[in-house]
Amino acid sequence: MGKFKTYFLSTRPQFFPAVILPVTMGTSYALYKGAAFDEWVFFLALIAAVACHAGMNVLNDYFDSLSKADEMNLTPLTPFTGGSRMIQNGLMSQGETLLLSLVLLFIGSAIGLYLVWLKGIFILVIGVLGLLTGALYSAPPVFLAGRGLGEITVFLNFGLLTLSGAYFLQAGNLTLDAMIVSLPIGFLIAAILYVNEFPDYESDKASGKRNLVVRLTPKRARYGMFIIGAMTYLSVVIPVITGYLPLRFLAGVISLPFFLKASMDVMSFYQIPDSMKKPIKLVILSHVLTGAAITIAFLLPQ
Repeated sequence: MGKFKTYFLSTRPQFFPAVILPVTMGTSYALYKGAAFDEWVFFLALIAAVACHAGMNVLNDYFDSLSKADEMNLTPLTPFTGGSRMIQNGLMSQGETLLLSLVLLFIGSAIGLYLVWLKGIFILVIGVLGLLTGALYSAPPVFLAGRGLGEITVFLNFGLLTLSGAYFLQAGNLTLDAMIVSLPIGFLIAAILYVNEFPDYESDKASGKRNLVVRLTPKRARYGMFIIGAMTYLSVVIPVITGYLPLRFLAGVISLPFFLKASMDVMSFYQIPDSMKKPIKLVILSHVLTGAAITIAFLLPQ
């Protein structure tokens, strides 16, 4: 495997939709509200968001290597669990991993500072909050992911903060309804993290990574899928029923059958790591479908 390919795969690009979708959703809602599309700013925001996300993914691998969480993971791995395994497979050293994460975060931050210069200090606030919570997600001694706060961290970073920032870059302000638009995609990215914790339960528990599934135990935690699902789809339906968001926002419920199937599979297979591949894929599909459907809905002619 070539070095560039190794570095690229270490960023876990399969998760890039987690940050691409809130950027496109925030942008599309700003256009729906009448903002003029700034293509250059949109392109820069997308590159900065992906670079920072990639850097955080690599940084997570670095800290998981220090804690031995990935080394202890002996369950059947999927493209979505167990980290990139570049350190464990001898393809990258810990030093290389840390350096790559810092380079990516520097690139994303540099572009972000240019956007601050173009659009104002609010983008700096969003960026600092995102970088700080993203680093503390993995970094000791705070280690948010190991304190049962991982889901709320990704909800904020890949929902509220990213979508609000993208909206602000196009509209020049931030409104409550734009923040409400971020809720379903935020809940769904939290669901992706949550469902991935089931096959990693034993290694996370052994390494002291006390996330929600470890704290609840898989038997109790499996019901959490239905709770997250209810919050996701109610956050689509209620704003429309109350007239706060337009009817087209209901496009977000398109993924409901897939998420329901994933939740039922978790109920049945929560103790069988290899059988969790299908529900993990279904939750990821739900996230992509909802984000894409809402984006397209807001871009359609009024």
